[in-house]
Amino acid sequence: MSINIYTTNAEKRYERTVREFVDRPRAEMSLIKIYPEEVRQEILGFGGALTEASAYVWSKMSGENRERLLKLYFGPGSSSYHICRTHIQSCDFSLGNRSYVEEGDAGLATFSIEGDRAYLIPFIHAVLEKDAEVQLLASPWSPPAFMKTNGEMNHGGKLKKEYYDAWAKLMVKYVEAYQKEGISISRLTLQNEPAAVQKWDSCIFTAEEERLFACEYLRRRLDEAGYGHVKLNMWDHNKDLILERTKGTLADEEAGRAIQGIAFHWYSGDHFEALQTVRERYPDKELIFTEGCVEYSGFSKRNQADFAESYGHALIGDLNAGMNAFIDWNILLDEQGGPNHVKNFCDAPVMYDTEKEILDVKLSYYYIGHFSRFIKPGARRLLTTRYTQNLECCAFRNPDGEMVLVVMNQTDRQQKFELLADGKACRMEMEAHSILTACWK
Repeated sequence: MSINIYTTNAEKRYERTVREFVDRPRAEMSLIKIYPEEVRQEILGFGGALTEASAYVWSKMSGENRERLLKLYFGPGSSSYHICRTHIQSCDFSLGNRSYVEEGDAGLATFSIEGDRAYLIPFIHAVLEKDAEVQLLASPWSPPAFMKTNGEMNHGGKLKKEYYDAWAKLMVKYVEAYQKEGISISRLTLQNEPAAVQKWDSCIFTAEEERLFACEYLRRRLDEAGYGHVKLNMWDHNKDLILERTKGTLADEEAGRAIQGIAFHWYSGDHFEALQTVRERYPDKELIFTEGCVEYSGFSKRNQADFAESYGHALIGDLNAGMNAFIDWNILLDEQGGPNHVKNFCDAPVMYDTEKEILDVKLSYYYIGHFSRFIKPGARRLLTTRYTQNLECCAFRNPDGEMVLVVMNQTDRQQKFELLADGKACRMEMEAHSILTACWK
């Protein structure tokens, strides 16, 4: 039986080699073992964020580069992104603060998504033309300023209780307006980073307030409008508090019915054990990674190998902990890591030099692709064990029966191992700082 192996490192991009499995009745040393009978969570897919910043940069590119960017992510031969995130009203990676209603309009008579038509909606339409099956998750960063205790969209503040229903209705109007544009929203999160006071668009919710807003307002208004199929996701913040927040928000059966998923970010570190515990306690909930990026403010140097390996490490760890879907942050930014209306610049897998008109495909793009290109929606994770901490790995069975193993070597030395599955073995070697995906049927 043949096994196709694709390898990426600083010099290679999906370099393909072919090996053969051999019968190995007894193998015990240097093993990565796959247990096909030990089936875990279903995979919904992989993707990135379609922000106004990405859309604006895309609009400034030549037609040839626009097409190349779309083909990098969507459709045949691409990274096969199937689930993407966008924002309700504005976020930090917008050109500025923007509300869908005028100041003081609690009745929402002035509701309009006209501002999204300049860049964001055409960009989403272009994505859907490449792959009409792409699912969209939308997140709010802040309600309109007049609905908040601090009277502005930035710097935290809280949603005033008298505006809970108006804000829920506004979010439903957003779903309706986008539906009229031919853009279906399949999932909403309740609030982006509800425990963080940011200098950009932000709003604070406690666990109990998220439960109240979801159960008594947003879920009810969505159902009344005929959008009962739109799934709600709580938290949308870091994993260090994910266990405590799920206990607080999913505190009763009503919340369990109203909320279908738990969204999370990576900015506070791994906390894979907390995520795994959430998976075990709430087996019926979708666990969706909704944001992660390399923030330039947090790094003293811009080392693309380190950036790429941070993605590989997070993906393997979260998948092994029970994650169903992974959505990266901006799919495209300019050479500064923006635009961003508060200069909160960061890296992206693909960046565009607006002066030189060059599309720069980063190593992180290829590392993410080692998962997204090969692990198909509907795949099931399989139990995988390894003989050493020098290698990180995860394995899956695709809906067509194909087996997929992803292994990453972050060390400075070559690593050797023997893949063992169904009594068959294949010896492999990995160069320092490399990632491979092995596929076979």
